[in-house]
Amino acid sequence: MIRFRVGLVALLMLAGCGGEPSSLDQGRQSAAPTIDWKAAEAITVRMSDFAFEPENLSLRAGRSVRLLLVNESGSEHNFSAPELFAGSSFGPASAAIDDGGVTVAAHQTAEVDLVPAKPGDYPLECTELLHSMFGMTGSIEVTAR
Repeated sequence: MIRFRVGLVALLMLAGCGGEPSSLDQGRQSAAPTIDWKAAEAITVRMSDFAFEPENLSLRAGRSVRLLLVNESGSEHNFSAPELFAGSSFGPASAAIDDGGVTVAAHQTAEVDLVPAKPGDYPLECTELLHSMFGMTGSIEVTAR
């Protein structure tokens, strides 16, 4: 009887280990392998002190896009859109999404291949200290197919 209880407890503990993705993986879904990422629409977003250019993006749900995030400044910036990224699929070569954003070092470029799934308006900001307060904000509109 004791062996049964110990075995049951161990089984329940193992069942809890594999179910839900960690908080780092939530929202990061791999895109279907049938997407031709070479055909994705390329949109360049320039980051400077303290602005995104363009500050308002328009994407289409279900359509692949390659965001080229170009940091033209001498300091680090990020492209933070956690609500958009949580509902998107990503290409295999995309930059790492961490806490809903992509960090781009000074004078560097990052690429994000994604397919937004759900139409809506999504906020965009740089979450570096005080950057959004100085105006480094924007929006991303995802329209229906």
